[in-house]
Formats: sequence, structure tokens, C-alpha cells
Amino acid sequence: MPVGHKVVGHYNVGHDDNGAISLGRSVLGQGMLALCRRITSKSSRRLLSTPPALFGQQGKVATILLNRPKALNSYNAEMVELLIHQLYEFEKDDSVELVLMEGAGDKAFCAGGDIVHLGEITRENQLHHKLKMLRKPVVSIGDRVVMGGGMGLCCNSKYRVGTERSVFAMPETKIGYYPDAGATYFLSRLGDIGMYLALTGQRIRGFDSKHLDFVTHFVHSSDLEQLRDDVLGCCSEDDLMHCLKSHERLDNAKEFSLKDNLLEISMCFSAASVLEIVQRLQNCESDFAEKTLETLSVMSPIALCISHRTQILSRSMDFTECLRMECNISAKTFKLGEFAEGVRALLIDKDNKPKWNPPTLEQVDKAVLDDIFNDRSINWQPLP
Repeated sequence: MPVGHKVVGHYNVGHDDNGAISLGRSVLGQGMLALCRRITSKSSRRLLSTPPALFGQQGKVATILLNRPKALNSYNAEMVELLIHQLYEFEKDDSVELVLMEGAGDKAFCAGGDIVHLGEITRENQLHHKLKMLRKPVVSIGDRVVMGGGMGLCCNSKYRVGTERSVFAMPETKIGYYPDAGATYFLSRLGDIGMYLALTGQRIRGFDSKHLDFVTHFVHSSDLEQLRDDVLGCCSEDDLMHCLKSHERLDNAKEFSLKDNLLEISMCFSAASVLEIVQRLQNCESDFAEKTLETLSVMSPIALCISHRTQILSRSMDFTECLRMECNISAKTFKLGEFAEGVRALLIDKDNKPKWNPPTLEQVDKAVLDDIFNDRSINWQPLP
């Protein structure tokens, strides 16, 4: 067990006595439930034998270690409950001034939400809201893979450290879903390039994460161990700010890799619909446009349309409103069956041939989209 961390709680959440999945207030359809059972039928008990999160304290700094390295630290229902509980404990503990969060292993900070537990988005969004609104500053070490819900955990932290190894992405449209976990908020603040990232799932690597404000500070990976030691010695937010600044390495800062494509991105991804975005890309006749069209062509058409509309609507919403919208949209989106099909094709059968319904953008029914966005039956509320 890593020094400075201890187990403060471990209990089974999300499985019944037979090891089958129990999603509680799940919004998943029967097809998705069946798919989840295929994934976990033999391994659920074994995977839950190790605490998914470890907590500790050194001096004035509380620590969180996301502890599912074999699953790239993806969070499940148990981890979500542990994190929520411990954030409250840290907040009311007068001996805690700062919170340091990182991922176990050498592959990821967090690769997102465990697909088995995506039906618990109401609870996940309460975690993201609590993390962002916590009355004590959180610093997340976003080294290596930071994707999907992992971007939510990182980007909803006040201070975010990236390295040359960092890889940020919201690749949900490829599995028939849309960027959530607060991405409706933080991507929409980027305007047209946020729309580009939401639709394409483009990976943002290294210093590009600093250009887009996914991280507040950029350090070299070789300096991470010393950075951790120095953060653990901080006694106040002022100390933390000085510490992070002292470790930041901007002398070898690189230009934004998409710099030469920003004009095309703005011209195309400012369009009022995904169909119009595609048409504008077709008219560009550039290598970048051709590659982007190829990327979009394998995504779920209706997921692209849902993602596009969420990004437009989120621009006029605050963080809480964005999370509430996500909960309602997700409830409807799961029932479409696109997510189940995307997971089947890319993660289970791995034939990489999803059968999207509908198969083309032209066939996406506006009435279906309107129904998804007009439903506000879930009155999601943040935790106090």
C-alpha cells in the first residue's frame, strides 16, 4: 500500500449476492443490462476485492489515490461513494487545508467511468459538483491517460497538473454517447474548438492541455515525485500556488498543435447543425478536413447530434444547470440503444463495426432529438 494512504472504507456497491449487477436507479435499458452482465459475470467479485480508492493525510494535505490501475483507474459506483464521503470528511476536518488527488499505477490518472455503472450518472454528477465546489482546494495530477469521466475529475479540480505524457480526451461519440461529467460546461467554454473536441474525441497531448486550460500547471514527468513531496509539505493554498509555480516548466513550451487548423475549426464547427459541419468540411478540401470527416464518419450520428446540441445549450448555463441537463439527457440517451451497440462493437466483440440507428446524419429524426432535450423529469440536485 502506498505511503500516506490508508483504507477508510470498503464495501460492495453495484452487485447483488450472486455477483450480478445491481444498478439501483439505473436508466439503462435491458440490452445494456445484458451487456453489463456479460462483462462482469465471472470477475465482479474478484475486481471488488481491492479498495477502489485510498485516502490519507500528511500534515495539512489530505490525499486521494484512485486505486483501480488494472482498469486504468476508471471509477465504479463504489469509488464514487467513497469519494463523495471522503470529500465531506476532508471539508469538515479543520486539520485539512488542501487535497491532492492522483491515480495509481503508471498508465492513467483516470480513464473515465466504468461502463457497468454509467446508469448512476445522478450520483456521479453529485461527485463532480462536490469536487468543483469543495471549500478546500483540490490539486489533481493529470499524468498519462485522462479521459471521459477522468477529465471530469481532473478538470473539475481547482488546480490541475499535466505532463508531457498527459493525454486528454472525451471520446464518447465513438461509443454512441456524448461528453458528460461536466464536459458540457468545460468544453462549451472553449467555443468552436470545444465543439470540435466534443464531436471528434480528438486526443489532446502534452502541452496542448495547457493551451486549452485543461491543466493549470505543466511540469515534466521526471519532476513529479519531487512535486508530490513538496505539495505534501504545503500548509496553505498560498503555499500550494507557490509550489506549483516553482515546479512549472515553460521554457520548452510548444506551440498549440492545432494552431494551423484553428481557422478551419472555427469556420466549420460554428455551424448550426452537425450536417452543416460535415458540409463545410467537405467544401474545405484540406488534409485536416478530410481526416476530420473520416473521424466523424465512424461516430454514432445521433450521438453527434446530441453532443452538438448539448454544447450549444451549455454555453448559457452555469455548472449546476449543465449537470442537471446531463442527467436528463443521459436517461433518454441510454434508452436509444446506441451506447450498448457502441460498447459491443468496440469493447466486447471488438469487430469495430457498430450498427448505428439511424446509420446516417440525414436520417436523424429531429422529433427524437427534441424529445430527449425537452424531458426534464429528473430534478437532479447537487449535494449540500
